Amino acid sequence: MRFSPKSKWLNLIMAAFIALPVAVVATPMAMAHTISVVAAESSYASMVRYIGGEHVKVSALLDSPDVNPRQFKGSPRIGRRLNNADLVVMNGLGFDGWMVPLLRGTSNPDRKVIKASQAASGIVMPDKNWHLFYSPQAMLATASRVAAVLSQIDPAHKHDYQTNLQRFQKQLLPIYGQAQSLIASHPDLTVTATVPVYNYMLELLGYDIRYRKIQFASMRNSQPSAQQVKQFLQALQQHKVDLLIYNKQVHNRLTQNEVHTAEQAGIPTVGVSAIPLHGENYAQWQITQLKAIKQALAHATGGS
Repeated sequence: MRFSPKSKWLNLIMAAFIALPVAVVATPMAMAHTISVVAAESSYASMVRYIGGEHVKVSALLDSPDVNPRQFKGSPRIGRRLNNADLVVMNGLGFDGWMVPLLRGTSNPDRKVIKASQAASGIVMPDKNWHLFYSPQAMLATASRVAAVLSQIDPAHKHDYQTNLQRFQKQLLPIYGQAQSLIASHPDLTVTATVPVYNYMLELLGYDIRYRKIQFASMRNSQPSAQQVKQFLQALQQHKVDLLIYNKQVHNRLTQNEVHTAEQAGIPTVGVSAIPLHGENYAQWQITQLKAIKQALAHATGGS
């Protein structure tokens, strides 16, 4: 079987991914009770449950794709959960900016806070795209940091956290396999999106992402200019892109118009979510959406 240059490039990414160090640092602290962890998003909660196993109790604040993260608001109940947490895991970069005042308003000097944007700082795009959770590399880097901190809190179970981290790393490999399958079937695509929620994965696929400015204007809840909207809709009408990705959690007139215009032009459209369903496995969430893209593209080209 022959692979495209992008597929070979993805193989190199996978090799580097497998070779990533997963160091765990322990400090002489005793931990008898179950570690309480609060994750801002269910994507990170899924990962922490895997790393921590029976030694952690994890809750996610955002665990439904029906909730727009930008419209999420805290509550006294959430404040109490954060106050009692041994570890908090969040995305950072402003995606879950509502966490900042909540953490400031709760007092727990022993609480540890992990931001994916810091754990995976070398993976953050130059445009500071905050949807880091769509990068398996960023998720692994964050998982490595979680394992290290859990070992600091609970050194007696350091071996368990290290072993679970290695297993989690292997669990992510099928994501790359599905990405390779998509590249092999549909290489060198030109794509766009209503918002840049999926751009980390699109970059991994090696696809050419167009019209980024209007994506970021929509993401930041700032009104795109009339010229930007006109250019974007014309590009869809003239079939200048092969695929449109939209965020299923965003419901507004502009998004609806963009999706409708693409569908009228015969461009495949695929909806993705910023977070998995409650309890949904992170890797399976990624794979399901990659399969949906492959299926939409195959349908558009008359394939199977």
